[in-house]
Amino acid sequence: MPSDAFKALVEQLFASPLPEDFPAMREAYLGMGDAFPLPGDIVVEQATIGGCPCEWVTAPGTPANTILLLHGGGFCIGGPGSHRHLAGEVARQTGARVVQLDYRLAPEHPYPAGLDDALATYAALAAMFPGERIALVGDSAGGGLALALLARILRDGLHKPASVYCMSPWADLTDRASSRTGKAALDPLASSALLNRMAQAYAGGTALDAPEISPVFADFRGAPPVLIQVGTAEVLMDDSINLAKALGDADVDVDLDIRAGMIHVWPWFAPAIPEGQLALGRACQFLKANFG
Repeated sequence: MPSDAFKALVEQLFASPLPEDFPAMREAYLGMGDAFPLPGDIVVEQATIGGCPCEWVTAPGTPANTILLLHGGGFCIGGPGSHRHLAGEVARQTGARVVQLDYRLAPEHPYPAGLDDALATYAALAAMFPGERIALVGDSAGGGLALALLARILRDGLHKPASVYCMSPWADLTDRASSRTGKAALDPLASSALLNRMAQAYAGGTALDAPEISPVFADFRGAPPVLIQVGTAEVLMDDSINLAKALGDADVDVDLDIRAGMIHVWPWFAPAIPEGQLALGRACQFLKANFG
């Protein structure tokens, strides 16, 4: 049964939808992240990695591995400030240093700007820590971006990540999945109309079914293990299901974790709900296990 905290969260999200224009939406999303203060022992340091603005997020101890975290927000909103609490908890539970990339956003910077930033940062991290394991983490659009980055890494024969963790990934921007309408009344955070606006802003003139736009159509042969978490109250539920099939067809070790009644990117709300804490804990164990 869902917790009282989860029920209250869903009610609050339905009662307070995000604004419709991107500037106001960006400010509101950052405010959501500010609602989860960062613990005092988490260290945040600004950096430029691969020519891109980033920040290091570390917990007490000596980090032995690296995680590149790509934030969600439909490629149009979000940034390190909206996901710092998530980065801090991932750093604490995995013992890895977490790098948050402040990639360029649409519509000001459509594809391939964000993906180019992700690739430049990943390549720089691989050069900074030769022989060390690097994992990719992303939520929603950040999950889709992590998968597009993974496909490009595989295509170009670059140093493979240790694993990939995606929470509620937006992997198909074509709006063909039946869950877009079938789950609409259950999802307080995403809608087909909003996703279509963001998809057009991000893709620019590129076809929405291009593999680097919609990585559900990408070639993942030779990929490392992938964990996908998705809830049954998400308009993007089918993205995860179809993505898992694409990965399985490519002989990739994939875990598809579907949780009844959970909403879009519920692990992001881990400080507020036990369901998020449990999901994020499972994911961090997955990341640790694949660092080996």
